[in-house]
Amino acid sequence: MTTNLNKDGQTIGRKGAESRARLLAAGLNLLGTVPVHRLSASAIARAAGFASQSFYLYFQDVDELFLLLCAEAAEDMDELHAEIDSEWQSDALDAHAQRFIAAFYRYWDRHRPVLNLRNFLADNGNTRFDEQRNTTSLPLVSGIARHISAAHGKTLTPGQPPLPATDAFARAVIIFAAIERMASRYSDLESTNRSIGLADLKRAEAHILSLLLTRP
Repeated sequence: MTTNLNKDGQTIGRKGAESRARLLAAGLNLLGTVPVHRLSASAIARAAGFASQSFYLYFQDVDELFLLLCAEAAEDMDELHAEIDSEWQSDALDAHAQRFIAAFYRYWDRHRPVLNLRNFLADNGNTRFDEQRNTTSLPLVSGIARHISAAHGKTLTPGQPPLPATDAFARAVIIFAAIERMASRYSDLESTNRSIGLADLKRAEAHILSLLLTRP
């Protein structure tokens, strides 16, 4: 999404790159502190120390700036992909699940403001953010589905057919949605039920995920 040209078609030099980076940083800093409806181009430009027109020299609109922040967050998923793409041993499923859950929460903690905005806008019908969320999530959902299929396609109960791929994917979608929801909002539950902490939530999620991978 990043380009070496500004909106006037001119090559972005060192000074221009610094200006664009300042606008991106300002937009990121405003997330979580300013209501969504006030995340305007002029507000971001002011926070970066520029006049409003400077914003449009680098970004078509506010969505473009935040989509770029989303894309940058998506580039920070190597740990998550490594965990889900590794071979999960049947005698250590809970340990594999715990490592994946821990990596997922670390990712969310690093990019929480951007990911929360992405999901909010996607849920409210913004197709560009919905597409970005789906593109980012699909490899993880597919990875979970592969592990589910592998677990239910080997040692089967006599007379029981293998789990259809569509069912494995549907289960992966459901567990992924639950994991993401808890990663994004675990502080809400902690504040309303002080008997449950983050470690309890992670442990429960890992256990549920490992149960989905337990062979019949």
